[in-house]
Amino acid sequence: MSFVNRGGLILAASGLLALVAPAPAAAQVIAQESAGPRLDVVQGTLGVRTTLIRSSAFDPFSGTDAMPQLSLSIAHPLLRSGSFVVAAGFGTDYGVSSSEARGVASSLSLWRLTAFAEGRYYGRSYAYGFARLAPGLLRGGATLVDPSSPNAKNLEDHFDVLAVDPSVGAAVRVSGESSPVGAWVSAEGGYGWAQGHHLMLAPPASPRDQSKIAPVDLGNIDPRGAFFRVAFAITY
Repeated sequence: MSFVNRGGLILAASGLLALVAPAPAAAQVIAQESAGPRLDVVQGTLGVRTTLIRSSAFDPFSGTDAMPQLSLSIAHPLLRSGSFVVAAGFGTDYGVSSSEARGVASSLSLWRLTAFAEGRYYGRSYAYGFARLAPGLLRGGATLVDPSSPNAKNLEDHFDVLAVDPSVGAAVRVSGESSPVGAWVSAEGGYGWAQGHHLMLAPPASPRDQSKIAPVDLGNIDPRGAFFRVAFAITY
C-alpha cells in the first residue's frame, strides 16, 4: 500500500513538472517581444546638410540657392516604451558659400547650434523612423573683399538670430546587430527657419570713424528654407 502511494505521488509530481516546464520558455519569448529596441548609451553623427535659401540677398554669395553645410550631432536615448524611443541631444551645422558681388569676392558663413528632441519608432530592430524638433541659434558672417576700402580691410557684417528646425527622417543599421557598436545611415528632410537680418557691410573701424564710412547695403537676408541631410552615425 505504501508502494502504491509513493508511485501515485511520483506520477503526480511528474505531471506537475510537465505542466510547469514550458512556462519559463514562454515567459522568455514574451519578455523578448516586449523588450523593444536596445537603448544605446550615445549616438554620434557626421553628415552633410543642404539648405535651399530663396532670399535675394543670398544671391551675391552663391550662384545657386543651395547652401551646403557639415553637420555634427550627439544624442542620448532617454525613454523607451515598446517600439517608441525618445532621445535628446545637441547638433551643429556649419558651411561657407563663396561667389562674387559687385566685382569683388564675397562669402557668407552660416553656423547653426541647436538642442533637439527626437521621437523614434522602431519598425524593426535595425530600422527606425524619427521626427525631430531642434531650436537654437544661427550665427552668420558676410564678407566682401574690397581692395579699395579704407586700410584695404574687408567689408563685413555679423549677426546672431533665433532658429528652429522641424524635420522627419529614417535610419537603417548597416552593421551586425550582435555588435555592441552600431553603424547607421540616415536621411532626413525638413524646414530650417531663422530670423531675417539686414546686411550692411563695412570695414572694421573705431566708433568715431563709423560715420565716415558708407556701408554696402545688400538688403534683407532670410537664411531659411527647406533642407535635406544625409548622415552616418555610430552608436554604442
